[in-house]
Amino acid sequence: MSKIRKVLFLCSGNTCRSPFAECYAKFLKQTKYKYDLKDVEFDSAGLYHYYEQPQQGTIEYLKSKGIEVNNFEAKEVDEELIKKQDIILGFEKKWHVNKLKRRFKSIKNLGSKTYLLREYAGFKNDLEIPDPFYLKEEEYNTILKKIEESVEEILKKIISLNKR
Repeated sequence: MSKIRKVLFLCSGNTCRSPFAECYAKFLKQTKYKYDLKDVEFDSAGLYHYYEQPQQGTIEYLKSKGIEVNNFEAKEVDEELIKKQDIILGFEKKWHVNKLKRRFKSIKNLGSKTYLLREYAGFKNDLEIPDPFYLKEEEYNTILKKIEESVEEILKKIISLNKR
């Protein structure tokens, strides 16, 4: 496998899960993994475009980690964005991974670079991360915590793969 330089986090609307994963990965890149991830870019998108900004629950959780959300604008995934990525990480198989593959079936290597976030992170169980959109704060934060631990594992994996 070649080096991983571009990572896309993909969810339904790019307002809860994927913006959190992107912002958290960028934060860790700037702090904990400054040298190991200097050549890796993180981005996020949604299969649909619902809102311009991340949901308040995502913003608040990031703030609780000392991470400010600046200049983030939600966007819908398109063919150009997909083609630039080395890996694409979704949160639900049916709603993200499978829909992406169906919608962009003309892209040759899409299947080989698209995974569930937790699957790629190396988890064996509880691979899907549901949408926290309508959940109460405690449940919402539990989902973001699961993404947080998954992103941390993914970054370690990317660092290891890129050292080969």
